[in-house]
Amino acid sequence: MEEIEKKERSQKKAQFAFSIIFLLLLVSILSLFYSIAFRKQKEISDDEKRTLQKIPVFTGKAFLDTTYQTQMEDAISDQILFSQQIRFETKQFYHHFTKQFTELDETIERIKSVCIKDEASGEPKVDDSSERNPEIPVITLENNAETDEKELDSEKKQSEKPVKKYVYKEVLHDALYTLDSSGWIVVKGVDPQKYNINRYPEEMLEKVKWPKYLYFIETSESKDFNDMNKYDAFSYVKSKMKMTDYACLTFKDFDEYKENFYQTDHHWNYKASYNGYVQIMRMMEGDDFEVHIPTGTKTYDTLFNGSFSWQAGIKFSTEKFSVYEFDLPAYKTYINDKRRDYSNRYLYDSTETMPHLNFSNHYGWYYGLDFAKVVYDFNQPEKESILILGTSYTNAINDLIASHYNKTHILDFRLYEDTYGEKIDPAKYMEENGLTKLLIIGDISSIGKRIKEVH
Repeated sequence: MEEIEKKERSQKKAQFAFSIIFLLLLVSILSLFYSIAFRKQKEISDDEKRTLQKIPVFTGKAFLDTTYQTQMEDAISDQILFSQQIRFETKQFYHHFTKQFTELDETIERIKSVCIKDEASGEPKVDDSSERNPEIPVITLENNAETDEKELDSEKKQSEKPVKKYVYKEVLHDALYTLDSSGWIVVKGVDPQKYNINRYPEEMLEKVKWPKYLYFIETSESKDFNDMNKYDAFSYVKSKMKMTDYACLTFKDFDEYKENFYQTDHHWNYKASYNGYVQIMRMMEGDDFEVHIPTGTKTYDTLFNGSFSWQAGIKFSTEKFSVYEFDLPAYKTYINDKRRDYSNRYLYDSTETMPHLNFSNHYGWYYGLDFAKVVYDFNQPEKESILILGTSYTNAINDLIASHYNKTHILDFRLYEDTYGEKIDPAKYMEENGLTKLLIIGDISSIGKRIKEVH
């Protein structure tokens, strides 16, 4: 009886201690949030290079269509003091346990593969094939008389080997993966049929009577690296969007993907974005159109840990940030109708001088952040003016494309309605601003919207 009472007292003490800790944690979180009333709300995340959600104004309409609730949830996440550090530590904590379980699974699989039973003798044999690089033959000293026969044997065995299969290792639950030990973080390929291609509805595009072009960017999200022919996102998107012409950035395998994309970021790198610019201009202006040639390449002495690193809460990039340099005519930029310089390239004074942030998202910092509207004015009245619809993918080539026209308007559908109070109407906008070509740039997730699966 006495022992039972002792256990009950211990249990009550533990419950009381837990309650105190919970209350202290709750008070801390609430104080961090309500401190907003005594300080200015942040507009830009220095680490993530994105616009932060502010506390929304309450309206009955926004409440009924749940917009208010969604924006308030985002605002709590974005505006709470130390929210970025809290998110980072949470991701690190999650990643630690994900890594532990992944390593445990790998150890079990390795033990299984090593202990393969010999069917004839029943004795275990060691399978050392996983220790060898299948692309590099094992060289041994052989008797010259037997060399030719052995080489033929070896060639036959090599031809019979299956195509390399990559292992997707999860680093962020059901979102981000590393491919074997490559050091690249990717999104796992998804069947394009699981996307509604409704960012730019058919009826909206039909109203545009001027030439309209689509440039599609294949990413890891639209390809399966173990079967490169499994998905055809480009054809699927083309079937849903009736345009004057189309072009696409693609890659034939994982090695070529690594040549076109950053190690820890979802954006295309300087080589791929330049190739995209060339393809776009040839699509819109003809195969003989004269494009800008890079005057040089500059590599900054800093490691680039991009958007995937931030999302997963890990930093292991071995990649330095490189850009092409160009000699463009002088121009002016306007951001959300105010005269402002776009991008922060002036901060990159030399290969040793650049912004050093927690996650140094140099793509966003160098090429420019996302805004509802950016207008380039090259003051070439004898040339056309055009409209570009896109997301951050366009940032790397905005000035290159714009340099061939008088004025170039770039609109981001993600931010336009919140900034201007109405959805983008390309036909109306083009007519009001004297624009004579429409260009849409994006990948599967920015052109389409993933259909939520009901389990």
